[in-house]
Amino acid sequence: MPKSPRGKRVVDAGTGAFTVVNKAPNGEAEPYFDKTRKVWVAPWRKPDGKVGRPTGRTRALAIASRDRHIAKLADDAKFASSLAGGFTAESTVAELTGWWLQNVARHRVRATTFATYRKQLRLVDEGLGSIPARELRPEQIAGFVSDLIDRGSASRARNIRTLLVQVMDQAVELGLATENVAKRVRTPKVPKVKRRTVTPDETRQLLLASDPRFAAAIALCYVQGWRVSEALGLAWQDIDLGTGSVRLRRGATYADGVGMVLGPTKTERTAGVQMLGPTVIALLEARRKVQDEDRDKLGAAWPTIEYDGEQLDLVFTAANGNPMLRQKVDKAIRTAAEKAGVDPKGLGTHAGRRSVVTNLFASGSLDLEDVARFVGHTDTATTRGYVQHEGDRPRQISVKALELLDPNWSVAEASDD
Repeated sequence: MPKSPRGKRVVDAGTGAFTVVNKAPNGEAEPYFDKTRKVWVAPWRKPDGKVGRPTGRTRALAIASRDRHIAKLADDAKFASSLAGGFTAESTVAELTGWWLQNVARHRVRATTFATYRKQLRLVDEGLGSIPARELRPEQIAGFVSDLIDRGSASRARNIRTLLVQVMDQAVELGLATENVAKRVRTPKVPKVKRRTVTPDETRQLLLASDPRFAAAIALCYVQGWRVSEALGLAWQDIDLGTGSVRLRRGATYADGVGMVLGPTKTERTAGVQMLGPTVIALLEARRKVQDEDRDKLGAAWPTIEYDGEQLDLVFTAANGNPMLRQKVDKAIRTAAEKAGVDPKGLGTHAGRRSVVTNLFASGSLDLEDVARFVGHTDTATTRGYVQHEGDRPRQISVKALELLDPNWSVAEASDD
């Protein structure tokens, strides 16, 4: 019995109709083995009528190759229409990050945060920038992040991966990508590093040894737990030394190529009226005397500073009247530490805020929510990250727990006495 023709038209002599034998259910020709090239071929009909012939070492690989061609064609058709923001189907990751910085990030974050984003995305452009944004794959991002970790910065790798998630979210909204592939890359694990803190007694020694020009700023960090940006954004109009209150409403940060820039506080919870301790009040009064001397020397040359439509008289200024730099306060802290016999290693403005959080929590007198409220943290998880040790708190908690739970606790205490 003759074999049925394969892959050919079979014409019905009576009706003239024909069918193609051995066609796949989807209308595509069945894959076949090319003996000459020793590969499997999976033919498919392109929209222009031409036939594509993807190959593979096995039948399954040939079919998979054909499926990829078909999927890419559908993807190309999806991106054929004009995209938002002047993008095209071939727009690269570097084009996307540049657009995002100028049109999204610039209006959402402070100048210093924007400068940080720009540095981080510069690294992204170096590693992934030439790839079309719509073709970016999770494994490419994972490899890039892994390389950053190998170069010694797991925390930077984590921050850049988080930033890429934001950028690719925007790519999806613009129609430049069908999914946020950065979300499919796991956040790098950052080893916890124990950072330097000082005790309340060491803080007292530090303040006694501090230069009066910087002592009040140091105290705001090491006694009040302020961020240095909040201290440097403080104006005399915000302070009532008589009642010991202050209205915290702005910060001053350094932006590359610009200098010190005034802006809102880092978090809304930080802003508001706070009470100042007597140590800080006394140091602010001493600070005013130093500033008055500087102002008298310059006279009319003393610069005016405006922000948000208001002329400000900043508390912390350099001798020339310009806003004080954070680096100057950092250096003053280490100088005072050396003078006081306190190890200066690891000390800086943020070590003050870290010390305040650690000392308050370790005292056992305040819970984490109270400490977060004092330093202006929105999330207690952030506050918890500042705690470097718990001091006597574990023992205090054990005592309180046993007082409540152990019926013989009072008897045990009496026998110890």
